[in-house]
Amino acid sequence: MDMKVKSTLPNFRANLYDVTAYVQAHTLLNRGITTIGGSTIPQCVMSNNKYEAQERGTMGVVYLIASYLTPILLIPVYNRHFLKNKGIIKSLKGAEKDIILVSKKYLTPQGDLKKGFDEVAKRLDGASDGHKKAFEKIYNRYSNPEKLKKDLLNVHEKVLLTDFITTAAMWAAIPWIATETTEKLTGRKDFSAGFNLKSDDTKQKRNKIYKILGNIFFVTVPGILFSKTVTKGLNYSGSTKKVLSWINKNAQKFDYTSGTNMSKMIYASIWALASFPAKIISSRDGNERRDRALRDAGLFTMFFGGDFLLNNIFGRTADKILGTKIMDYGNKELNFFQKFKLGIRDFRALDEKSGLSPAILKKTKNAGAAIYWTALLTNTALIGFGLPKLLNKFLRHNINKENA
Repeated sequence: MDMKVKSTLPNFRANLYDVTAYVQAHTLLNRGITTIGGSTIPQCVMSNNKYEAQERGTMGVVYLIASYLTPILLIPVYNRHFLKNKGIIKSLKGAEKDIILVSKKYLTPQGDLKKGFDEVAKRLDGASDGHKKAFEKIYNRYSNPEKLKKDLLNVHEKVLLTDFITTAAMWAAIPWIATETTEKLTGRKDFSAGFNLKSDDTKQKRNKIYKILGNIFFVTVPGILFSKTVTKGLNYSGSTKKVLSWINKNAQKFDYTSGTNMSKMIYASIWALASFPAKIISSRDGNERRDRALRDAGLFTMFFGGDFLLNNIFGRTADKILGTKIMDYGNKELNFFQKFKLGIRDFRALDEKSGLSPAILKKTKNAGAAIYWTALLTNTALIGFGLPKLLNKFLRHNINKENA
């Protein structure tokens, strides 16, 4: 695997392919680019007035700080605390703490824990053997490897729960920060996008206590249920319960890249289960509630579906015309619809050991990086300009009906 993309922060002297691999692997950074380019700057430009633009700008900046910078500071603390508290590591310093990087697929009943240790140690040690010795020391302290698996899963559950609640709380607070600032500046309590289209509804009441309690509910309860379900799925060895069986077979989808960056699956779950309902609850009036529901639904669909669709189309086209190997076909013959479900390769694992000839590997890396950024920027433009244009038209239609 390419060692240039393993650090918590990207190496800005790396080439385009290394940067692309890093962004692909780090969901929050990918989302941050989409947020700034697709949600914040264009949607500020597309705002109906300066107050709406200020709100969207504030939410974008605070979101980036809360979503990308704070996990780098907080999650390593969570990792070390829970590992030490469970007795898996004896010291907060040294290589032992990196045991958290072992993928969850090795913690399932059928997973080979020793293989997981070796994989991480080989990646981190290079010419030394510090991590290998540290992991062997932990392994030898446990007479039963299954007990070590159980303890590691317990730590992962606590980290996931804590990160879920922390992230959801920050995301839920962002709309309040923006809207309360607008209310202080203007004295108006309705949706800022409609300021120039109608007068303030003085009869409108916002029961903040109930809204805050609703926010607290969606920040905490989904996190508890989600983390418990993931752990239950990782421990599941049957096949009758489809959700638990799916989690078990896709355990790596719940990993944290570099031990600090949540996967797309975790990100999507926090967004759908906590952030989205909390944002709807905190809306100031019916117009903002509709706007947030449609805007977030559009963002969610384009973020998780738009990139995938565009990468699939561009990647399959390049493979057919240029002879690259961007799509991960595996070793099976696939029909059209099966190929349509495929994603592009994990760029971090695309190296000399991938079985491709040097010429094909180079061509695939160059084309893959170009396609990845083309798809990301195209998706960002659609989110940034296409979605607000439709929502502004819908808002004006609704307010005209209200005024009439």
